[in-house]
Amino acid sequence: MRKQKKIFFLLIVIILAPSVFYLLRQSTQIVSTRAIFSWSSEEITYNKKQLVNDLVTYDFDRLFQSISSDVKNQEVISFVTELTNQNIDVYKLSGTPEWALDPSGTGMIEQLDQIIKINRQLPKKNHIKGLVIDVEPYTLDHFEWEDKFVQKSYISAMKKLYQEAKQEGLELVVVVPYFYDTKGYKDVLNTFIHEASSEIAVMNYYRNHEIEHLSFEAKEAKKADKPLTTIYEFKQPGQHDLNDINTYFNKGRSAAVENAKQLIQHYNNQTIHIAYHDYHAFREVIENE
Repeated sequence: MRKQKKIFFLLIVIILAPSVFYLLRQSTQIVSTRAIFSWSSEEITYNKKQLVNDLVTYDFDRLFQSISSDVKNQEVISFVTELTNQNIDVYKLSGTPEWALDPSGTGMIEQLDQIIKINRQLPKKNHIKGLVIDVEPYTLDHFEWEDKFVQKSYISAMKKLYQEAKQEGLELVVVVPYFYDTKGYKDVLNTFIHEASSEIAVMNYYRNHEIEHLSFEAKEAKKADKPLTTIYEFKQPGQHDLNDINTYFNKGRSAAVENAKQLIQHYNNQTIHIAYHDYHAFREVIENE
């Protein structure tokens, strides 16, 4: 009798195992999102209809939107409400190189304060999700990679910003170039990943080398159990010192989509998000397709 019960139990396990495995796999499935950078506040005030249409048409999940202090709060509230009602998460986008020189992080924390002020006037389901911060100190005049003062100041500011963001329940997405780990900023990058961000977004601007250029960041993000975003550039070659190899302007959207699929498949045991830079360039690319 006991033997028959064991056989019956084993049969049940064999029958149910595939279903259980499938459900577990579904519950732990890694979801990748698509975001776009938008540096012009005109999208809020004059071009909202076109922007919303494009975000929905091309399946964007997140918008990283610059919000000028000149834009009225009610315009921002209306804009954010419309986007979030379309299931598109909105993040405030901001950044200037000089912020790396202020260890107190005051300028960056002021950007958080603007988000908090707006969110207080919105239902929770429509809240701005967080801050995307793009500092790029290496664009400063007389910048030196070996300057430890700048590195320490930059780290201090980001740590303080991250603590403020966490206290307010906001995400902090820190934008970095793909070459920090090879230019003497590996410790800075590692600190950002583990101690000063909810997510790192890498300006992965070198076509056909995106996978290898993300290797260090992916390894550390996985250790930290944090998502990682890889950014595709769409601006024309010649702008901002971009060469053709740095952008998908001539290759088109479909080439970026295909590369992203390969990259996500390569790093399939962690969360990799995709972002495009930026909205105006993206519009130009799709209009030329």
